[in-house]
Amino acid sequence: MKKKWKKLVLTEVSPSGWLKEQMQMQMNGLTGCLHEKWDSVGTYSGWLGGTGESWERGPYYLDGLLPLSYYLKDEKHFEICKKFLDWTLKSQDNEGNFGPEQTKEDYWSRFIMLKVMIQYYEITKKEEIIEFIENYLKYLKTAIEDRHLTGWTQARTGDVLYVIKWLYERFPAEWMMDLQREIRRQAIDWTSLFADFPYPRPTAHYYDWNALKRFQNEEVVQLMQYHQTHVVNVSMGLKYAAMEYFFDGDDEKKKLGIEAPGIVEKYHGIASGAINGDEHLSGGSPSQGAELCGVVEQMFSLETMMEVFGEPELADRLERVAFNAYPASISEDYMAHQYLQQANQILVSNAKRNWFNNGDDSNLFGLEPNFGCCTANMHQGWPKFVQHLWFWEDDCLVSAIPVPNHLETKSEGKRIVIDVETDYPFGDTVSYLVREAETDVKLKIRIPGWCANPELLTEGAKARRKGKNFWIVEHLVSGSRITIRYPMDVRFSKWYHDSVAVERGSLVYALKMEENWEKERECCGIADYHISSTEPWNYALNLQDIPKTEIYGKRKNPFSHEMPSSQIRIKAKRVKEWEMVCNSAGPVPDSPVSSTEKEEQITLIPYGATALRISQFPYY
Repeated sequence: MKKKWKKLVLTEVSPSGWLKEQMQMQMNGLTGCLHEKWDSVGTYSGWLGGTGESWERGPYYLDGLLPLSYYLKDEKHFEICKKFLDWTLKSQDNEGNFGPEQTKEDYWSRFIMLKVMIQYYEITKKEEIIEFIENYLKYLKTAIEDRHLTGWTQARTGDVLYVIKWLYERFPAEWMMDLQREIRRQAIDWTSLFADFPYPRPTAHYYDWNALKRFQNEEVVQLMQYHQTHVVNVSMGLKYAAMEYFFDGDDEKKKLGIEAPGIVEKYHGIASGAINGDEHLSGGSPSQGAELCGVVEQMFSLETMMEVFGEPELADRLERVAFNAYPASISEDYMAHQYLQQANQILVSNAKRNWFNNGDDSNLFGLEPNFGCCTANMHQGWPKFVQHLWFWEDDCLVSAIPVPNHLETKSEGKRIVIDVETDYPFGDTVSYLVREAETDVKLKIRIPGWCANPELLTEGAKARRKGKNFWIVEHLVSGSRITIRYPMDVRFSKWYHDSVAVERGSLVYALKMEENWEKERECCGIADYHISSTEPWNYALNLQDIPKTEIYGKRKNPFSHEMPSSQIRIKAKRVKEWEMVCNSAGPVPDSPVSSTEKEEQITLIPYGATALRISQFPYY
């Protein structure tokens, strides 16, 4: 096996500061109430032995709810998770298969539940969980000889390779190597697909959905490259090369794996870091949709890739998605979410848009817009993020993402406790306080790729730069404090059709628009909303103007629309010709634009604090 970093156990890192506040709001919102409110994960769930939904929704939900309830010490919701998981453990048959009888031959939903079981083991240390995982993998090894991987399972094998990797690191055995080789033989080869990427244009360029939809589902999969263009599959597939590299150590796989996110971004990326896919890859236009399932799965892929490859640019990508695309898809109170978000989103409504094959309600904020997969899967975002803030590299602790957290770990049996005190990415200063150290501590601290001139002040430690991406700080003892400042200059980045985005640190900024939220419908006491504004949105930016930044300090909710953590003011002009098309912002005009409108100053706030926005602008 081969990898650069070692992931810490789930229980060794916990959130603090703004991150813990977000997670508590999440629990107070949809995550905490779905078991009582939503039948797909309720008491009739097939994953509790009932007659309800028996495929992916229960496992998806637990994949986020379990670690969230642990981090928040929420006994009520942890007990809900235990009911699901203990039923699942008892459901395993003599062959090693498990789960609801209705879906007993499905592999994919079991892969998700195995990921949940990994977290359950790290929390409880129940040895029966190891036996459970091992038994299923042995069953899988036999089953796929005759019943091969197909469909969703064939597309999402990166997740079961992740499970095999986790078990192999603890209990290596040759049968696991044989299993991963056979799985890879049957899987979609995402490594090769990204290396010679065949879909540089929107899926609509290759396939006419109106012609396809008259066929049955199985026929559609045969008539188009359905799974290779499905945005969630693509997001999950990003981790595939990392899993291959772990098992065979092929440096070419490492190279291709690190390059893959950039290849997808080149053709289908938006400023928020998300991949556009209104079910299937939909190009780089900021008026196309990016699915919330794709966002959280992209986060998890980047996190697992960080562990294997140890590349700082993957952490840069993770920050962009986590601090922009993820919060933008969910309401501030976490009681509503979108299936699809738009980088340029000027109206949220139940109306026809240029989606490839999603419903008209896809960008409503609500309980279950378009389809319930995101309702079940959205919860893993922050909890999985917390699990990948720190890593080990030999005898060195690696701080990969410098958000507020508390670390308690051991090195050769000796205890280390560190608090990371910061409001990063909203503020520019990060402080590491070594609360306790029974042995000398060595830290490797990532420098974000956007930061040209970081400043470090140490107390009681020796520090040096390692290339442009890391600080190395040695000889830390109890009471040592390291303070780092990452100056956050405003900068412009280029995107689809020569549009520009305004960035500061890891945050993308978007036009602040008045947002009028109105109920569209209500189900189980949870409302769906459409959102509109009477304010203008069709602005081009003056790139010669010096943006004026206002920082407001710590906020209870830094993603608040009315009280954001910061804002940027910049000069701009209206572009009359830029109009709404099919209920979305029309194509971004060619730049530099010509406008006779009066120049005015507009306000931009963090992307994650907006439900209506322009984030990719023309310029003059």
